[in-house]
Amino acid sequence: MIYTSSYWTMHDMGNVRFDQIIYIMSQPLRGTDPLKIREFIVQPLLSAISFAGFAGVLVYFLGTHQFSLRNNRPIKRRKVLSPIFLFLAVLLLSSGLTLGIREVGYEDVKAYYFEDTEVYDDYYVDPSDKQLQFPNKKRNLVYIFLESMESSYADKDIGGIEEENLIPDLTNFALEEGTQFSNTGQEKLGGMMQIPGANQTASSMVAQTSGTPLRASNGVLDVNAYGKEDPNDFFPGVYSLGEVLDKEDYNQMLFMGSKADYAGKKAYFEQHGNYDVRDYYWARQEGLIPEDYYEWWGYEDDKLFDFAKDSLTELADQKEPFNFTMLTADTHFEDGYATDETPDLFGDQYSNVIHDSDEKIKEFIDWMKTQPFYEDTTVVLVGDHLTMDSDFFEDIDPNYQRTVYNVFLNTGKNEVNNNNRLFSALDMYPSTLSALDVQIPGDRLGLGVDLFSGEQTLMEQMGYEAFDEEMTKRSDYYDKYLMQGSDYDIERRNADE
Repeated sequence: MIYTSSYWTMHDMGNVRFDQIIYIMSQPLRGTDPLKIREFIVQPLLSAISFAGFAGVLVYFLGTHQFSLRNNRPIKRRKVLSPIFLFLAVLLLSSGLTLGIREVGYEDVKAYYFEDTEVYDDYYVDPSDKQLQFPNKKRNLVYIFLESMESSYADKDIGGIEEENLIPDLTNFALEEGTQFSNTGQEKLGGMMQIPGANQTASSMVAQTSGTPLRASNGVLDVNAYGKEDPNDFFPGVYSLGEVLDKEDYNQMLFMGSKADYAGKKAYFEQHGNYDVRDYYWARQEGLIPEDYYEWWGYEDDKLFDFAKDSLTELADQKEPFNFTMLTADTHFEDGYATDETPDLFGDQYSNVIHDSDEKIKEFIDWMKTQPFYEDTTVVLVGDHLTMDSDFFEDIDPNYQRTVYNVFLNTGKNEVNNNNRLFSALDMYPSTLSALDVQIPGDRLGLGVDLFSGEQTLMEQMGYEAFDEEMTKRSDYYDKYLMQGSDYDIERRNADE
């Protein structure tokens, strides 16, 4: 089961790291795509059961039938078969573990469980200790997480890997209108590097808004809360963007067409910023979709953008500044969500869906530009992680560096060092506040650095590979001060109580 599950995970999903597997295993199944559950049952689960069933039948046959030597002397089954069965059991278990770890990555498993990092001890800056200075007239924020949106989807002439540009509008936003931070040179589309603890939707959303990776604390699974409704302690040691803005009297909303409770998103945003969470369940309750409606991960982005206009207008009509955070879903793996209206321009469903999402985002931004609130609103468009579509990039140049898309619109920032940068989701936290004209003493929050300041990020100081490796390792500081208790600590505390 260990081997078949590991093989299926790494080959069916792609772009998966060990920390991500552990975190998802610590979460309830509620909100999971039913298709993936069915695929798991049909592929790794049935494969493991079939193999175990065959082995069980063989053992039963050998254990219940009498065998004789040529001289008709019966074999003493217990004496002969018991050590053989024991040997085979140990062999199969060790083989399954070894092959499973090989699929996931030995170095990742070793670092996660057995190696320590001092990065948090040396560099972590507690945002709650910083005296952040907001401008007299506070700017609004629209922050849109774009599911699996890579800069790699652009064409090769401008920094992507495709023959044709799948994201022409997002390219224009990045190169012509806003400020993108790029790992490449001028006039090239680039982006941020993916790191452990920010490599799936929930963990990236947390990392981008707290400057801290999200990983399951070392120990047994399913003990630490990680977003379960009871107790209410999702990542209690971090001080996030939502909490900073909540303290400044911002009205905040998280808007998505999927189920917000999946992977703890609802718990995080409600507990770290008092967001009004409007997801699939909210849309059904409000009568925006029928009670039995369920498409893709909830309801599709075509409806999402339409519904978002009303909720965003509702926020803007209030006197306080606002933070409207949204998550798209159509570009999720596998192959994305295509409707009958999705144009077939590229002969490939995922390419068509990516291009269609690009157009939907452009239409939504154009609509915002016509609204009275836009003048005082900063817009951040950013991918959550690299795509997990297992075969979309299987034939690309192995030396090409895929990156996650980002752009800041309507900031008023000039003379920014935004090219040839090495950065990650962690740096989006202070950079977003800086884009709102907030002054950050020291230009650092969490493990993130304000990209607008020109200061070197930790990744630039250490190098990408070294920083990625450090983020894979365990940290006592992380468990004690940010997670505020490893799984072992919480299990012991619950036992004492």
